[in-house]
Amino acid sequence: MIKRILLAALIGVTVTLLLIASSFAADDAGHETLSNVLFWQNWLLQALVPTPDIGAAEHPFAEGTPLTFIAWFASVPLGFVIYGVAAFAIMRRPKPISPAQSG
Repeated sequence: MIKRILLAALIGVTVTLLLIASSFAADDAGHETLSNVLFWQNWLLQALVPTPDIGAAEHPFAEGTPLTFIAWFASVPLGFVIYGVAAFAIMRRPKPISPAQSG
C-alpha cells in the first residue's frame, strides 16, 4: 500500500511538472488557450483572484497582484494532489476477471 501511495505521488508530481513545461512551451509559441488548458488549475485559481482593471474601456487590462503570484504557487501543489489522487484511484481499480480465471 505504501509503495502504491509513493508511486501515485511520483506520478502526480511528474504529470504536473510535464504539464507546466508544456504550458510554458505552448504560451511561448503563441497558443495562450492551449497553455491555459494544460495548466488549468493555475488558470482556475488566478481567475478566482480579483484584479484591478488598469486598461481603457475598449482594451481592458488586469494588473497582477501579489495574490495572483500566490495563486500561481498554490496551483503547483494543487496539481500534485489532483493528479496523484487520480493516479492512486486508477491503480486501486479492481482488475476485471478474465474468463479463464473465473471457471
